[in-house]
Amino acid sequence: MDRETTASALSTSPTNNDDNEAISLHKPSLQTVDEDSPLLFSPTDDHGVSFRKSGIVESMRKLRSATMTVSILEKPSDDRHASALLAGWNVTNLIQGTGILGVPYAVMMGGWAAVAVIVIVAGICCYTGKLLVDCLYVVSKRTGLRKRVHVNYPEVGEAAWPGWGNRIVSVVQVCEMFGGVIMYIVLLATVFSDILSGKTPLDIYQWAVICAYVALPGIFITRVSVIAWISMISVFALLSSIATIIIYCITEYRDMHLSNIPPFNPEKFPIGFGVIVFSYCAHAVFPGVEGSMREPKQFPTMMNSAFALAAVVKMLLGLLAVLRFGSDTEQVITVNMRISPIFNIVATALVVTNVFLAFPLCMFVVLETWDVKLLPYFPHLSKEGNYHWFWLLLTRVMLLTFALFLAIIVPHFGLLMGLVGSFTGTCLSFVFPCVFHMILKWDTTPWYSILPKIVVVLFGLVCGGFGLVFSGRELAKAFTFG
Repeated sequence: MDRETTASALSTSPTNNDDNEAISLHKPSLQTVDEDSPLLFSPTDDHGVSFRKSGIVESMRKLRSATMTVSILEKPSDDRHASALLAGWNVTNLIQGTGILGVPYAVMMGGWAAVAVIVIVAGICCYTGKLLVDCLYVVSKRTGLRKRVHVNYPEVGEAAWPGWGNRIVSVVQVCEMFGGVIMYIVLLATVFSDILSGKTPLDIYQWAVICAYVALPGIFITRVSVIAWISMISVFALLSSIATIIIYCITEYRDMHLSNIPPFNPEKFPIGFGVIVFSYCAHAVFPGVEGSMREPKQFPTMMNSAFALAAVVKMLLGLLAVLRFGSDTEQVITVNMRISPIFNIVATALVVTNVFLAFPLCMFVVLETWDVKLLPYFPHLSKEGNYHWFWLLLTRVMLLTFALFLAIIVPHFGLLMGLVGSFTGTCLSFVFPCVFHMILKWDTTPWYSILPKIVVVLFGLVCGGFGLVFSGRELAKAFTFG
């Protein structure tokens, strides 16, 4: 699951809205009231006295209007320009992100069961992604037309859990993105420590410090258009590195053996599960991708194609690498390629390029949330003030330093990915979409479609819980014994 193309997925040109979302509410008084609501009318009693004059009725009207403001105000997308092919490209890149480099390690941890999970998780994430997008819409009782009333994941959470759903989803999303920043630092430190081992006196911790602060200037970029271009370059670098790794593994076919695939290990499998889930986690961006599509009805078909392709690529990469390296498969697969200097240099250079260029986008999401929540408490440091530069310098350096601190504590790419994926991936990809859909669509959902959602929620909770426990335990061991 990568975040490098989030900006490109949201940066297509605007065009006309879809016909199904073109219900205009021209009167200002109707902007926050459902077109089906009886409160649009002013019935009178037998003496011609309007009930609007009644204090009780008026209070009920205001209460109902206030509670319906978020959920029934239409918010049609003004960005309907992307084709299904372009949307599929964006989604494919999102779920073929840097996390795919840990898939071989996941297969080594989980064996053939992990290979099956690659397909199963792809199917579940595709299913829940479509559920999430369906939650963006409501159907008018009077006209039967679908209206887009939510624009992002936190809004759906707020509609399902008023008062705290937005906060919960936002916190989990920020944890996922910040976890990605930590993993980027660990990945860079691991790569440089391996490729320059014996050539410099620097260890993995010192490389982590160097890489983190080399990436620091990129997180001061605030223009989304610039970030979008940087992300596009990072995507091509990542796809090229994946192709290089697969080609290298194929050239080593003589050393491949089925016996290299490890047997099922109930203690290691949950770690691999978390890694796989994290590599697919991109649900936060699906509403934006759907909102950019010229034909939103093609979204389900596009999702099916994108996840099918992602599953095939991840299976191919994971199987080929483990068939070649077996139990020696490293947490970052490029480390195993040191025996072939040419392939190693090419793959490493592409991975490093991808990660450094991915920093601005990943930190942009975290920093925007940080600014929105905290900057209002410091009005003298606002964007309109003369001292905003101090806020930028302080917060950007502080947050990156905190990410560096966590990366130094747990410098293990695969285990950290398993831990983050078991928590944020389980919540965002399995639990939240199903729970939100059941709450928001309960009255219109057939009884037989409730069971799959319950099964997905239980599956995510059980596997995610075990993943948290065993990933945490392995990290504790690695921390204790180095």
